[in-house]
Amino acid sequence: MNTKKEIKIPNRHHYNNKHYTINYQNKTIKLNDDYHQKLLAIKPGEFGGFRKITGSALGDILKLTPFNSEFAAFARVANFSMPILDRKYVNAGIALEPKIINKIEQKYNFKIERFEGSKYNFDYFKENELFGGLPDGYLKDQNLIIEIKTVGAKKFDLWNNSNINLAYIKQAQLYSYLIKAKKFTIVAAFLEEEDYANPELVDINQRKIKNWFFDVNEKQVLDDMKKCENWYKKYTSLGISPKWNEQIDGDLIKYLECENFEQWKFLYLEWVKIGKAIPEYEEEK
Repeated sequence: MNTKKEIKIPNRHHYNNKHYTINYQNKTIKLNDDYHQKLLAIKPGEFGGFRKITGSALGDILKLTPFNSEFAAFARVANFSMPILDRKYVNAGIALEPKIINKIEQKYNFKIERFEGSKYNFDYFKENELFGGLPDGYLKDQNLIIEIKTVGAKKFDLWNNSNINLAYIKQAQLYSYLIKAKKFTIVAAFLEEEDYANPELVDINQRKIKNWFFDVNEKQVLDDMKKCENWYKKYTSLGISPKWNEQIDGDLIKYLECENFEQWKFLYLEWVKIGKAIPEYEEEK
């Protein structure tokens, strides 16, 4: 029987002029009152409320680089984050992280605790009111958080010269502090470009893997958390985003401009056409 592959349009549930309005003069979005009050009435991190701050959000909230965006961070906590347009890096991480952890366990005879997203509803730190997320691994015997990253091979020399992405360090440090660990390690597998096509087939024994150890800087992590808490309380109570930057947030602005699914579908297919979005497919008989 013949089948036709149809492009799968990523789901979204919030639209312009229904859940928020766009202020082009101020370069902000404002949550509609009903939606804003609904978010505030529910505990952060629970279904229907504002999202909690995860380790991966620290880069945007703290503006660690010129490419980070507070506007994008607000969109994320308000449930408006744009879907990932090209999942090749995410898929590589999903496919290779278990292999990397297995390799560490076999080499050093460690038993690493893993945190399944479905088991913890993607938040191991439920008891924390504001901060959440899932560490990649935890070595209980050494009270050590393990964060796994897949990185392009061209970045090996950069990483090896102490130029590891600061957002990765702060992410792992946050999770270490929350779990009461005093140190953490970032383990990176350096991939060739062709690896991203079929990451599940990559033999990690043929790739460079290296780790770096860090001590938790308690003063620094507490300062980071305080800044994030102040940022979160300010913008969630206001219901108004930080200002956007067209150069950084241009795609997100176009995404947020959509007023219904048909407009979103049209935009997404345009992005597919020009190669900005790499689609997934669903088969229809």
